[in-house]
Amino acid sequence: MCAMTSTKSRIATELERSFARQGFAEQGVEALRAEADVSLRTLYKHFPSREAMIIGALEHRDRTYFDWLAGGAAEGVDHVLHPLVRLGDWLGEVANTGCLFLNALAEYPDSAAIAAVVKDHKARLADEFRLRLERVAPGQDTRDLAATLFLLHEGMTQAARLQGRERATEAAMRAARAALAAEDIR
Repeated sequence: MCAMTSTKSRIATELERSFARQGFAEQGVEALRAEADVSLRTLYKHFPSREAMIIGALEHRDRTYFDWLAGGAAEGVDHVLHPLVRLGDWLGEVANTGCLFLNALAEYPDSAAIAAVVKDHKARLADEFRLRLERVAPGQDTRDLAATLFLLHEGMTQAARLQGRERATEAAMRAARAALAAEDIR
């Protein structure tokens, strides 16, 4: 990795952490610069606006989260449920502050660029469930079931803030298993 890419990646990591901890409106550019431990010139070289900083943080979170979801059982229900299991782990080990993507969209509803990053992330996440279902139930139309699992993922993320990670995870897993059983997915 070249030094410029490495610096940009490191800054994006720190921006993501800072936004996840403190939200998008709380800190100014100087605080973000200090968190990233770079000069203002370097920060603006890689992320020339606050919107670019948010997008960089979201793109970093997207890569990090999909790396987090990778793997799991190769077959069966456990293969399909793996993203929900890993979300439960994420909520316990990484962040339990709601969805960073939806938080960004709520703070900047008029930003087409932020909306595009959020929509792309959510579409890829929904597709993750579709692809996992296709693997365990080839030839079946599982689009509605994939949409249900995606909805459970999103609801689990939000409910964990209010009900706690364990309770939200247990409820989402029960509902997901019931939905899979109703479609005879094994």
